Amino acid sequence: MLLAGCGFTPMYSDVDSNRLNIQVVETKGDYIINSKIISKLKIHNNSDKKLFKIKINTNYIKVDFSKNLKGEITEYQLNAKTNYTIIGENLEKQFNITESFIMKNFADDFEERDYEKRLKNNIADTNYQK
Repeated sequence: MLLAGCGFTPMYSDVDSNRLNIQVVETKGDYIINSKIISKLKIHNNSDKKLFKIKINTNYIKVDFSKNLKGEITEYQLNAKTNYTIIGENLEKQFNITESFIMKNFADDFEERDYEKRLKNNIADTNYQK
């Protein structure tokens, strides 16, 4: 009620999501990250606009980061590098986005996989925003 009369509008309310026509033509690499990026890009599908084709290649690696005195892994480093190739009428441009996280080793494998999946979703969200 307080915000109704003050002229408040959501930050992205005037953003036209159909400004572009994006078609993902090829994906390689991590399935979870790529599928999340593709689902985000689907809102940019307007056949009246200029078509941009995108190729996505995601390289995701989970490596041991630190161990305790017993030699047990205590932390992992998660590295995700996504290479984008954008193809337009007279344009072909490549760029990379690299994300890196440190994740603690969970005692429960199910919790660890679930947390890792949520991190992959976050990586895809930040890739889309960039």
